Formats: sequence, C-alpha cells, structure tokens
Amino acid sequence: FFFQAEDGIRDVERSRGLGDVYKRQVHGIYKNIWEMVSYGDPRYWDSRYSTQNDPFGWLETYKSLESIISKLINKQAKILILGCGNALFSADMYDAGYEQIDNIDISSVVIKQMSEQNATRTKMTYKVMDVRDLKYADDTYDLAIDKSTIDALLCGDKAGYNVALMLKEVQRVLKVGGYYMAISYGKPENRIVHFQRSHLSFEYEQIMMSPDNPQKSHYVYLCKKKPDAQLISKQNWEKVSADLDYSCLLYTSP
Repeated sequence: FFFQAEDGIRDVERSRGLGDVYKRQVHGIYKNIWEMVSYGDPRYWDSRYSTQNDPFGWLETYKSLESIISKLINKQAKILILGCGNALFSADMYDAGYEQIDNIDISSVVIKQMSEQNATRTKMTYKVMDVRDLKYADDTYDLAIDKSTIDALLCGDKAGYNVALMLKEVQRVLKVGGYYMAISYGKPENRIVHFQRSHLSFEYEQIMMSPDNPQKSHYVYLCKKKPDAQLISKQNWEKVSADLDYSCLLYTSP
C-alpha cells in the first residue's frame, strides 16, 4: 500500500522518488497514513539530529549555487537560511566571504550542534525559530535561502496554509528588491501557485538543475520582492488565510 504525497522529500529511509510525486510505503512502517512522519514536527527533527551526526545537505551545495548567488547579492549582504539543518552550506558560504548569515531551524538539537561547530565563525548566528513566525524586523534581509524547507512543509499537515504563512513572513523580512531563493524538488506546476498567492508580490523566475538527468532534476526558484509587497500582504492575507484554513478542514485526519 502506498500513500502518495503531494511532492515532498526523497528520504532514503522513508520514500523513493518517482518524478515530482513521491510515494511513501506505509505497509510495515505505519499503521495508517495519519501516523506518517511529519516533516513539520520539531520532534521528528530533534530525534533525527540526535542520531545523525554526519552533515547532510539537501539538494545543492554552496559551490553548486555560487554562480547564481553571486549575481543576486554582494559580500556585504544580509542572508537568512531557512531551516539550516546540519548542512555545511552556511559555513562554506561564510568562508567564501558572506559573513552576515543568520541560520534558523525548528530543531533545538541541531541549532546547539551547529552553534558549537561554528563558534569560530563569529559573525554567523544560529537560532531556534519557526519559519512561519520569524522574529526579525521588516526589510532586514537581502537574501533568504530555502533548501527544501518548502518541500518539508508540503509533506505536513495544513501544507498550503503553512507555506503561505512562511512566504508571508519571508516576504516581510526581505528588503524591497531582496530575493527568496527556494531550491525544491517540486516542478513549476506544483510550486508557482504558492508564489502567486494574492498576499504576495514577487517577480519570479526558475532555473532547472541537472536538466540532463530527469531522475535527479530539481529547481531553483528566485522570487524578488516588489515595492508594494507589504501593502499587498496587509490587504490580502486575511482572505488568503481564511481560504486556506478552510480548505485544510476538508482534509482533516479521522
């Protein structure tokens, strides 16, 4: 028996990737689909990082994205890493000269680990924080990097609502002209809808990574904040929130 997720994460312990849709085998692991692992639950990540000591980088390294990043920002830019995990991405970026990096993750376990490992990188910060409730001021960052955090949210409960809330917060803390950079397994037909919701005001483009290998291909989405973004968000968030919250009720577990 297979449960078909929207288009989440290729976790070698739980899933196997089949194009843009990943089928997770339930038989022998979960009693029913409602007991499946939630990638939006900090308890899952705390447990995982308590036993997984080796660094794991979702999708891309800093080196593989360096040419894209260098066209978006300069070395003085303020950068936010959304769901940093224990990847080497931030450290590699810091060592390349981008020192104003704030890393956040929902797991207190991994934040403690990474804070200790990067103690000598004194200008880089690590904080426990939910991407849906950012504790930073408006118009703070030049670049927010999301390496498959959007995919993780889309594997959890209230997926559409949670992604909309994260993007609302990311848009808020970005400077006008700043970029939200999402590296995702999701194809454009499954991702663009999230960037086009009426509480957001982005110019966006997409780049396909590994286009010659469909089994490994994924996408980089670049969303540039427009000048009217804050006003648009204030005007439209209440309706977007209500619509998505209502739609979630249609898929509530028994």
